[in-house]
Amino acid sequence: MSLPAQVRLFVSGGPDRDEDREVIGRLLAELPVNVGWVIKRTPDIDSVAECHLFLILLGADIVAPVGLELWWARRTEKPVLAYHSETLRTPAGLVFLQDNAMLGWTRYANPLALRRPVARDLTRFLLGHADRHGLTLPDIERLHRLMATLDEPAAGAMAVKATGAGGGGVILAPGKDQPAGARLIGDQ
Repeated sequence: MSLPAQVRLFVSGGPDRDEDREVIGRLLAELPVNVGWVIKRTPDIDSVAECHLFLILLGADIVAPVGLELWWARRTEKPVLAYHSETLRTPAGLVFLQDNAMLGWTRYANPLALRRPVARDLTRFLLGHADRHGLTLPDIERLHRLMATLDEPAAGAMAVKATGAGGGGVILAPGKDQPAGARLIGDQ
């Protein structure tokens, strides 16, 4: 029997998407299940092939290496969640969006409006991969309850101030935060 896998998420987007990443980082920490998340972000091409899920954020323009990261995610057949902000786009940004229309982009007005569609998509992903990530029946029930609340009309939202949750990192889950046989340095 293998141990449940942490969810490896790659978040691709330019430096103008820091507030969006902040919202996603907070959302991951607040999900009602303990799966453990490993979050990588632009620029880290090597981590794309290792991820379970690829999330792309597009603002006004496409910036390097976001296009290459998307190409690599598609080449390695990763599930892709694509979101674009409601903003005026540069010609390059428009072409990128049109050339990748098959991704089924979700449009959002601001970072707070991004939370609901990302929560819905991540919940669907977790429900679809419950065994791989060691979700229990109570975890699955909590995710179904979350999904029901996401289908309700949105309530008022709070402003987001970046505090560091948008960077790459690891969100630990009890019992899933260490590989089998691992020990902390200093343990005797």
